[in-house]
Amino acid sequence: MIGPMSVSEIAAVARQGWLIGARGLGLRPGPTPRGPGDGPLVAFVHGFMASGPVFDPLRARAAAAGFATTDFSYGPLARFETIAGRLAEHLHSAAEGRPLALVGHSLGGLLSRWVMQEYGVPAERLVTLATPHHGTAIARRWPTALARALRPESAVLRRLRDPEVAHLALVARHDTMVIPPESAAAPGAEVRWLDVGHNGILFDAEAHDRIMGALSAWRRERTASAAE
Repeated sequence: MIGPMSVSEIAAVARQGWLIGARGLGLRPGPTPRGPGDGPLVAFVHGFMASGPVFDPLRARAAAAGFATTDFSYGPLARFETIAGRLAEHLHSAAEGRPLALVGHSLGGLLSRWVMQEYGVPAERLVTLATPHHGTAIARRWPTALARALRPESAVLRRLRDPEVAHLALVARHDTMVIPPESAAAPGAEVRWLDVGHNGILFDAEAHDRIMGALSAWRRERTASAAE
């Protein structure tokens, strides 16, 4: 049984709606990509029933730190594999050989893992937020093809292997969409639990700090490796 949404979750959903609507209406442009042309690129992949602008606050912070950024949007009715193919095309085109990190919320984390594994997207870092790596029981309530990929023991989840790159998995302790929340604790990942909900994690200060810490560590490692 899913409990009622907390006030903070309602506020997070409302904020997502505002970000999506504002960018769509031209009232608020997306973050301006920054960083050198051959510098590291961070790509943000949203979750089910959302859109790219939900990551705008975090994208703006990453851009201010000197990362180039991009996002990818998709609808809720296509098949998982179809969306993954489009995402892979976008990432190959956007990266153009530059170092790449992926940040995915919920379903976006599974899509990120899939394109790395099945399409050879050369991401060097992965961050997932409230991603049902082991599926979520609530997906059984949704009849769409995309939701079926989120069900425990789905064909998608059975095929996925652990990523071969450093992976930070943020788990929302009060998640009512990823059930149980432990499903977001990916094997082999650095797992951090946060006292937030499924949508609130997108705007949580600690989540942003941990994500930026992981991205900054990745950049430092690349710099050190290049200097050797």
